Amino acid sequence: MEARRKRLRARLVAELLSLQEARLRAVLKEVLVVASSVGALGVSARLKFYIPISPVPFTLQTLVLTYLVLALGRKAWRAVLAYLLGGLAGLPLFAHGGGPLYVLSPTFGYLLGFLVGALIGGWIVGEGGLMPPRRLLIACTSVLLATYILGALHLALWFKLFRGLGILEALGLALLTGVLPFILWDAMKAYIAFLLYILTIKALRTRKKLKL
Repeated sequence: MEARRKRLRARLVAELLSLQEARLRAVLKEVLVVASSVGALGVSARLKFYIPISPVPFTLQTLVLTYLVLALGRKAWRAVLAYLLGGLAGLPLFAHGGGPLYVLSPTFGYLLGFLVGALIGGWIVGEGGLMPPRRLLIACTSVLLATYILGALHLALWFKLFRGLGILEALGLALLTGVLPFILWDAMKAYIAFLLYILTIKALRTRKKLKL
């Protein structure tokens, strides 16, 4: 009887240790995913160029963001939030560096749009995996729309506060300089992210079949 109790106790301890190990691996995996996502967004922000009419740079951020939303689904917002908090804390993650005063930048609204887009697009994607292309494209579109809407509103506010424009004039200028020049560029990046995600899923499935 005593030996049986010892065996049960040993089995229970082993199961608890195994459960703790699994949880630790899950946490470490989550940290790694968030850290690599933040790094990718930060690098993509630095790959930029400007056109004379706009204070908003052309970057590769929406490509990386859209891919993360498709790949991470409902968890994508965590990586984007970590990116925003890291940048506002002073890490040079944004196009012009970082720090709490970045909220006064004409481009800060686009960063807020990234977070909202990750929430909406991630909700549409759900748990991820290979799904109908229409659903993926809707998620891509929602990311861009959220980015444009919040980006343009913040840019219009910036034009009003720092350039003294009227509300309608500021909104019109924000659309002209902060949205229209980027539509084709961002559509191309979203489509590339879509293709990369499809290739990633197919590669993972092929690898899984080879292991079996």
